[in-house]
Amino acid sequence: MNRLVKEFSSPKTVGSSIRELSELISSGSLSPVDLVEATLERIDDLNEKLHAYITVMGGSARKEAKKAEVDIKEGKYLGPLHGIPVSLKDLIYVRGVRSTSGSKILSDFVPDYDATVVRRLKEAGAIIIGMNNTHEFACGITNINPHYGSSRNPWDPARMSGGSSGGSAVAVSAGMAVGALGTDTSGSIRVPSSLCGLFGLKPTYGRVSKYGVMPLSPSIDHVGPIARTAWDTAALLQAIAGYDIRDESTYNLPVPDYLQIVSETVDNPRKFTLGVPKQYFFDLVDSRVLDIFERCVGEMQECGVSTVPVTLNETHKIYDAWKAFRLGESAAVHSSWLNSRRSEYGSDVLAMLERGTKITAVEYITAIRYKKELKDAFLRAMKGLDGLLVPTTAISAPLLEETSIDINGKNTEVYVALSRLTTVFDITGLPALNVPAGLVDGNLPIGVQLVGREFDEGALLSLANMYERSSKISERMIAPCMSDGNV
Repeated sequence: MNRLVKEFSSPKTVGSSIRELSELISSGSLSPVDLVEATLERIDDLNEKLHAYITVMGGSARKEAKKAEVDIKEGKYLGPLHGIPVSLKDLIYVRGVRSTSGSKILSDFVPDYDATVVRRLKEAGAIIIGMNNTHEFACGITNINPHYGSSRNPWDPARMSGGSSGGSAVAVSAGMAVGALGTDTSGSIRVPSSLCGLFGLKPTYGRVSKYGVMPLSPSIDHVGPIARTAWDTAALLQAIAGYDIRDESTYNLPVPDYLQIVSETVDNPRKFTLGVPKQYFFDLVDSRVLDIFERCVGEMQECGVSTVPVTLNETHKIYDAWKAFRLGESAAVHSSWLNSRRSEYGSDVLAMLERGTKITAVEYITAIRYKKELKDAFLRAMKGLDGLLVPTTAISAPLLEETSIDINGKNTEVYVALSRLTTVFDITGLPALNVPAGLVDGNLPIGVQLVGREFDEGALLSLANMYERSSKISERMIAPCMSDGNV
C-alpha cells in the first residue's frame, strides 16, 4: 500500500471530503483503487461495532475503481464524483445486489434494475460501496433494528444514530463512505445528519426521482444526500437531481449548476435574510439545543446573515396530517404482507402499520386539504426572505435503550423529540437542509435546518457553504473515532 493510502487510511485523514479527494483523483495524486481499498479497510475495522452496513459491495467496488483509474488516466474524467466511494440506504435498488429495506421480509430480495439515482451516480463516476443499515422499511426515526442490529452513533456508540437513514449517516461520519444517499419521509435524512454532525438535504418534493426506491409513504417520500460539507452535498445533488419519466412525481424543470451557485458566494458573498418562526419550532426543545441554536444564529450574523422574527399560522394540525399521510400510506404499501407475513415484522413497525390501517378516508382527505394550507403559510412567512432557520431536532442523540426522554422537565417520547421539527417539511415538500451547528455538552452533535422555497436548494447550499467557511463548523464536527481510530 503506497504512502497516500496509508495517509488516507489513518484516522486523521480518513474523513476527507469529496472535494478534497476529487482534487487528488483528478490531478493523478490519488488512485480510486487505493481510495476504495482504504474505505473498505475502514468498513472492515468499524462495521461490526457501528452496524452502518447491511451489505458491503467490495468485489464490484474494486472492479469499478480499477475502471475509473484507467478512464481517468486516459483523460475521461467525469467530474467530482468520479472514483468516489458512495453508500446507499438499503432500500435504494442496485441491480444484482440484495436490498433488504432493513427487514426480514425482504432479506433475500435482489432487484434486477438500478434506481434512477443509482444510475445517475454511476454515470457521474461514483463507486457504490455498500448498502446502509436502516430502520425496518424506513418505518422509524431511531434506527433500532431487530434484524440487522441497530446502527450506533460514531460520537458515542451507546447512543442512537437517528434514522431511518442512520446507517448512511454513520458511514459518512465514521469515514466508512465519502458520501451517501438516504430517504426522508419524517426527517430521516436530516435527523441522523443532525445527530452525527453532517449536512443532510431533503430536496423539494419532485426534484429527485424515487424510481427504484422501496416506498414508505409515496406522497411524502424524498431521496437526498448526506455529506461532510455543503460543497459535497451540492455535488451529490447535482448528480441525482432532475426529471425522470419513470417517476410521475418529478418535475420537468432545469437542474441548476449547484456547484457553481455554491462557489459564487465564496468569491462574492451575498446578503441573506432568514426568518425565525417562534411558533411551533421552539415549544418543546431542550435548553442546551436552544443555546446552540442561538449561538449558530450569532455565527450566521457574523458572516452577513440577517435574521428576523416571522409569524406562522396553520401549525395546529401538523401531527394529524403527518399521521394520515405517513401511517395511512405505509399501511397501504404493506397491506399484502400485513395479511401474509405479519409475524416477520419487528414489533414497533407492526404496531405503527396497524395504526395506519385505522386511518379513515375523512382523515386522509382532510390532510390533503391541510397540506396546501400549511405550505401556503410557510411561503407567506418567507415572503421577501431567503428562507427560514429552525432547529432540526429537539434533543441530541438519546441512549439506545431510551424510549422517552426529559425535555426541560417534560417527559417526551423519543420519536416525538427526534421528528417533531422535521415532519412538517415532508408534508409541505419544501427543501430543508440540516447544517451542523455545535456540540451539546461538548460531545454530541446537533444541527439546524435551513428551509427554502420550492426548488431553491441552491440558495440553501450557498448559505450553508458561506456559514461553514466562516464558522469552520466542519472542522469541529470530527467524531472521536476519526482521531483515535476507536469506537
